[in-house]
Amino acid sequence: MVLLLAAAAAGGEIRGTVQIRAADGGVEPTADLPIVVYLTGFRQPPLPDSPVISQKDKTFVPDVQVVVAGQSVQFTNDDPWVHNVFSTSAARSFDLGQPGPHETRVVSFPSPGLVDVFCNIHEQMYASVLVLPNRAFARVAPDGTFVIRDVPPGRHSLHAWGRQTEPFEMEVVVGEGQPSEVQLTLRPRLFNPAHLDKFGRAYKKRPGYGP
Repeated sequence: MVLLLAAAAAGGEIRGTVQIRAADGGVEPTADLPIVVYLTGFRQPPLPDSPVISQKDKTFVPDVQVVVAGQSVQFTNDDPWVHNVFSTSAARSFDLGQPGPHETRVVSFPSPGLVDVFCNIHEQMYASVLVLPNRAFARVAPDGTFVIRDVPPGRHSLHAWGRQTEPFEMEVVVGEGQPSEVQLTLRPRLFNPAHLDKFGRAYKKRPGYGP
């Protein structure tokens, strides 16, 4: 028990702030932009829970979900009509068919990567499942701050991902039981949710599948 406690206490911590580079060369707060900061270079077991992505009012809630490789996600239909959730992403492709109201389908995500999720019936629906190799990640708070705890000591690649920001990577050094302070300045990018259906064709309106 003493050894286990000592090992747990040896983990380090990364604290930081994230800001966005403005067009005039200044910086802006992240506000409500969904941004995830995470580490790569080592693997950890998946988290024990199976988070839910709801299909509600022809939207995915939440539209950004972070999991660890090996974890599953529950896709629940909370609308009074059918949906057809699918992905053609290289990291994980799937097609959940057309479950009716209050039905759930479960998808496992065995490999790290970004998985874009859509509905084959409602073109405006999109979500992202970010599958990471370990538990060392944090969502950036509205004030731009984040904390990643229990980080193994050593050199790590730190990444920041967001739909409306350019990919970011830097190296960080974490000591045993020591906090590391970092500041990230991300460049904005245009997010275009346009996509094709699961057959690679343009969407067509389908009457009878909700307003």
